Amino acid sequence: MELRVGEESIGKKLYRLQIFAHGSYIGEYERSQAKHIERKKREIECAKNLLLEIYQKRGEFCVRWDGKKRSKSIRVKNVEVAQIPREYWQKPTWKN
Repeated sequence: MELRVGEESIGKKLYRLQIFAHGSYIGEYERSQAKHIERKKREIECAKNLLLEIYQKRGEFCVRWDGKKRSKSIRVKNVEVAQIPREYWQKPTWKN
């Protein structure tokens, strides 16, 4: 299944990454600066099966960085239901 990622400016530097499947909004990925958007889109593509499964079972989700756990937390109604596996994370731009 194809996912589409929309970018919505939410401030001077931040963008909200909205994820759509078949034209329907299914969730949001980490808020990002413009220079990180392409990397985050690659992460979404890697995790698409997991994200679709979460949506089908639990509804709309959001992915947020959890600094305490150092993980990418998938949350539904502000409760963690899963994590983005580290192997799906893309190399940060500052490490290139």
